[in-house]
Parts: sequence; structure tokens; C-alpha cells
Amino acid sequence: MRAEEIKPSMVESYQQKRLSEITYRGTPYRPASVNREVEVMRRIYSLAMREDIVLKNPCWKVTRLSEKNAKDRALTREEFNKLLRELPRHAADIVTVAYYTGMRAGEIYGMTWERVNMKQGYFNLTQKDTKTGEARHVYFSGAVREILERLEKIRYISHNFVFTYRGKPLKSIKVCFARALKKAKIKDFKFYDLRHTFTTNARKAGVGDSVVMKLTGHKTMSMFICCNTVDSADARQALKLMEDYSGEEERGTTANSTVGAKKGSGAIS
Repeated sequence: MRAEEIKPSMVESYQQKRLSEITYRGTPYRPASVNREVEVMRRIYSLAMREDIVLKNPCWKVTRLSEKNAKDRALTREEFNKLLRELPRHAADIVTVAYYTGMRAGEIYGMTWERVNMKQGYFNLTQKDTKTGEARHVYFSGAVREILERLEKIRYISHNFVFTYRGKPLKSIKVCFARALKKAKIKDFKFYDLRHTFTTNARKAGVGDSVVMKLTGHKTMSMFICCNTVDSADARQALKLMEDYSGEEERGTTANSTVGAKKGSGAIS
């Protein structure tokens, strides 16, 4: 079809068609993904109008799909332990680090030992390591420290990456992660939701918004962050609050409930 023949109703039909299609991962397309595609089309038409190629932009009258439900998924403690039981050790390590730090997948996979400060307990993310281009320290303790201490004993000469599989840098756990979710009967959850889980747990633990956003590297509410100085003392206090919250949550579980794990799964008990 010619560009000027596209109508708003056609764009809306496209939205619904995409929502009914399946991605290569076997999951339906999310509203956020469809919105990004329509935004590209909207931008193309805007540029075409500027150059007098077309007279109207059919996307202007098209309502964005609601993305609210796609961002509200957080993993419960019970689900977290179920998931770990179904994961091989190398994948359980990645999931545990994401759960307790809120780091992005790329930040974890790309972590090298020279950026791990075991003495002071933090990952040193440089500007090149983060999605936003903003350097930050991500503090760790407890389960994450135990993982690092174990991995540090088997460091490889051929590379300096922290997280490995069969001696090579680990780049993805998509296959085993999807399989584990299915076995654990955990629905509507993706790896990125571990980041949302961290933020949710931090809020419940009483950590201030500006501190959480500094730890996770979020750049929304930027003016609020600029007006609040978040130093290492704030970050360490946030970590303590998180540990206290996790301890209280575990003590609240049934006394005779035990968390069994496959050998080497790293499940938290």
C-alpha cells in the first residue's frame, strides 16, 4: 500500500494482530513491544511530513496500548525458592544475584573480577557497563557473597569473567530459565521481573525511593535524585534493611516447611 493510503483503523488492527501473535520464545507479544513498533511508524510518518512526502500521520489518532499489567509481576519468596530448585547451579547463581541486587542481565553476564570488591562488598559498574551510561556501586552480602567466594576458587586463566558455564563466559540462561519456570509452575514471569522484584522488596523493607533508584540505576524521577545525595552509608543501610526484611519474611513461614534443593541448585532455606 502507498503511505497515504494507511488509515488509523488499519494501525489499530495491526496492534490487535500483533497481540495475538507468538514470539520466538513461545510467548505472546506484550503491549509494550507493540507500542514500540507503532512509535517507529509514527516517527517515520513525522519525518515524511516534514519533507512533504505525506500530508497526514495515521498514528496520531491511535491510542497507545496499556502497559500497566506487564510491569507489576514480582516473585514471591516461595516462588523464588521453587525456581532455584529447578535451575542448574550456574543459572541459579545468576538468578540469585539478580534477585538480591536488582542488576540487569547484561550487567551480571558482563561482570569481571577486577570490578568485584570482595573486601567492601560491592560490584563496581562503570559507565560502559550500564544501560544508562551512569556508573554505580551495587552492594552485596549474604547469598551473593557466598556465590562469589565459591566462584573465586575456580577462576580461569583464559578470561576474567565471574559467571561461567563449562569454563566459558556465560551469555544467557534463557533455555534453562524458561524450562525451570515451567517445572516450578510460575506463570507470567520473565528474567527482567527479578529487577522489579528487588525494587518491590526494597520498598517493603522501607528503603527510600532515591536510594533504591540509585542502587538499581533507574533514571526516572531524575530531579528527585539530584536533590538527594546517596552515599555509601545510605547504600549499606539499604542492604541491612533488605537483609532484615528477608529474615523476617523467612521466619514468618511455616516452621515445618523445608526447602529441599537439587544438588548444587543454591536454593535458599
